[in-house]
Amino acid sequence: MVADCGATNEKPLSGGKEMIEKMKSEDMRQREDKNSQNNDKTGALNGENSGLDHSVDLTNCESESQIVTNDLEYGTVHRNPPSDTPDSDHEDRRELSEKLGDAHLNILETKKLVICLGALSLGLFITFVDQTGVTVALAQIAKDLDAEATINWAGSAALLANCVCQVLFGRLSDIFGRKTILLSSLGILAVAEICCGFAQTGVQFYIFRAFAGIGCGGTQSLTMVMLSDICSLEKRGKYQGILGAQIGLGNALGPFIMAAFAERSSWRNFFHMMPGINVLVMITIYLLIDTKEASSNLNHVLKASDKFKKIDYLGMVFSTAALTLLLVPISGGGSTYAWDSSLIIVMFIIGGLCLITFVLIEWKVPKLPMIPIYLFSRRSLLLILGSNFFFGMAYYGCIYYLPYYFQIVRQLDSIHSAILLLPLVIPQSVGSIIAGQIITYTGRYIYVIITGYVLWTIGCGLLLLFNRTVSYGVVVVSLLIMGSGVGFTFQPTIVAAQAQSRKAERAVVISTRNVLRSFGGTMGIAVGSLIVSNSLLKEIDVQLKSPDLVLSSTYLTYLKTHIYSRIDITQFSPEQVVVIQGMYMTSIRNFFILCVPLIGICLVSTFFVKDRGLRCIDEV
Repeated sequence: MVADCGATNEKPLSGGKEMIEKMKSEDMRQREDKNSQNNDKTGALNGENSGLDHSVDLTNCESESQIVTNDLEYGTVHRNPPSDTPDSDHEDRRELSEKLGDAHLNILETKKLVICLGALSLGLFITFVDQTGVTVALAQIAKDLDAEATINWAGSAALLANCVCQVLFGRLSDIFGRKTILLSSLGILAVAEICCGFAQTGVQFYIFRAFAGIGCGGTQSLTMVMLSDICSLEKRGKYQGILGAQIGLGNALGPFIMAAFAERSSWRNFFHMMPGINVLVMITIYLLIDTKEASSNLNHVLKASDKFKKIDYLGMVFSTAALTLLLVPISGGGSTYAWDSSLIIVMFIIGGLCLITFVLIEWKVPKLPMIPIYLFSRRSLLLILGSNFFFGMAYYGCIYYLPYYFQIVRQLDSIHSAILLLPLVIPQSVGSIIAGQIITYTGRYIYVIITGYVLWTIGCGLLLLFNRTVSYGVVVVSLLIMGSGVGFTFQPTIVAAQAQSRKAERAVVISTRNVLRSFGGTMGIAVGSLIVSNSLLKEIDVQLKSPDLVLSSTYLTYLKTHIYSRIDITQFSPEQVVVIQGMYMTSIRNFFILCVPLIGICLVSTFFVKDRGLRCIDEV
């Protein structure tokens, strides 16, 4: 929908026919204006008329072809080139993108908004139950599937698939409709969970977790996109905080549910239970969320026969290849494969070339690119999106490696590990709600985000105090501070990113943000695996070379191929236990050290973000 900036955001979306007629009349008027400018003001546009009035009409600023664009910080107004220049194809692509984005816009009254929010919250909750629940049972899953040396791929595969497909989710939802993609994602997740429950080998489990990552990624992305369709940016912080609370709740309950199954029954029964709940969520969303009007508007913008033609197939292929070929060697280098092996070198080279090709494709080829490259020309948006990459590295890395600290170094079972994760995830829920309320009340987001990164940086620093005997009070306080920081940054950064973009770009901006966060998470787990595995291998080699060998060489060799197995210390003397736990603690602490500069980068970059308030850049 092309709307006036002066129009209130609380009005429902107009009917499809009226919208199309308005688009046609607007386009005709704009063509006439451009022709007039080209014929009558050529000298002025070339700077020959020093008396040219540079003021512009911002009455209908949501229309892309209204020839108003801003520079990196939106301080300077420029005129777009006329339609017969080489940039006209770029304008056409952006115009189609905006029409598709506007077709989904339907600001709801509070009562209907709350109903939709409740349904969307269920989908978001179940994906984080699945995503974090598996972390506390990885040691047991690795033992059952004889995959102790490669179980880190359970997390890497899920986040890699999540990352690759989130590149596409925002644009697919623009083309095919939000509700269709959301229900499809939940369906994929349900099928993947069934398959995970029946996996017989590590490779099978990783493949099924990858499909689960696709389902989780689509659901997480579409939940946030659909909220942006039905709620104005001024109120979005408050409701985004509620969604953030569901993330924290899912992160809290997921490990408990999985731990209960792992300790009392089998981890497989967790995956047998989840699909039934998933189906109930799908039915709820199907019945409570009405998108008929948006579908009608969408069909007027893009014919059904043209929808598949608009998919960015080249971008999808090269992004998948690039991410996979880069992350596999990062995760396996030094442990599974030697760093100087031909396989590692070739994968890095081909992956890098695919990444460069992907960027060039997104810049020039598709009508509807998955990630519009021009988004990164805005400094504040670039900083927000970039910080989410480092955010993801630290957050998902901690989610996956804290349970190893609890279970291997502190020798806790799955249930007690889940209990110790509560100080991290509960403040995340509470902090998200508080942050959302503050943003809505003040109309500003930058101070909330800075506060969050400060708390998170302090929390990461306190992780360095962890050892095999540190007080659980120190552990709880450290995680409470870190969790509060996460709550003040996880959802507020989405609001900030949308405030630095056009209204019609909200889907691709949210999708791009989620892609970078997931890519960072995948990289965090991969780098974490690299650090933990290679550090432990180094510690084992030191022990093997020690003249006073405390552990047998046979057991040390066994540890090299069972890095992520839970250790049974009952068979060892107190002196041997200290050595084993010390080796693992050194390895895990090396990853904790990495988290400090990662969040420090996020904190520093945020100081250079310009807070424009809760308005899109085309709502000046």
